[in-house]
Amino acid sequence: MMEQGSFTVELRTKGTDSVLHHLRDEGFIPGILYGGQQENQSIQIDQKTFLRQMKEHGKSGIFSITLDKETIPVKINEIQRNPVDRNVIHIDLQRVDMDRPVEMLVPIHFFGHSIGERNGGVIQQQIREIEIRALPSSIPEYIQVNITDLDIGDSLLVKDLVLSDGIEVLHDRDSVILKVLPPVMDQEAHLEESKSEPEVVNARDSHGIDAAK
Repeated sequence: MMEQGSFTVELRTKGTDSVLHHLRDEGFIPGILYGGQQENQSIQIDQKTFLRQMKEHGKSGIFSITLDKETIPVKINEIQRNPVDRNVIHIDLQRVDMDRPVEMLVPIHFFGHSIGERNGGVIQQQIREIEIRALPSSIPEYIQVNITDLDIGDSLLVKDLVLSDGIEVLHDRDSVILKVLPPVMDQEAHLEESKSEPEVVNARDSHGIDAAK
């Protein structure tokens, strides 16, 4: 299981946009806590604390929050950002039952220097995180993949991932995670060669009769 992040949240009263704007100016992020058998609760979180937790643990995984001296396991369902400055303006936290599976996006990390790269190839990553279902205690911090043996032209598919027991992948198993492309110069040469190939047409004389006949 990944290292669990933790932070404290406080209850807040629902307010207008101007109230929420003032709250953000004071260094807090408004949010909502929901799920389980309890009613939704409006909360606020210290911005610096939250951003530090995101930097240390990422947005995936289970977090432990403290609310009125109660410790609650949660996952972050949504982070809303200002479209201009990208500052976090709202978060959605969902209560988690540690005895029931949850669905979550987990990042993919690669290690090793592939054969293809050593031969001048280029790595093209198409999927950076995959969705899994597992008990909260079984969710990894990330999925680590060794790409050392991949050569030019090889691909890594979702079904190639080796995961621990109890982890179900929700992605399409045939989706391509990563490809090793030919060297850039080879790709450009192939493109130029394709452009320079003459168009093949039937040679006909001015009367419409094949010249080869």
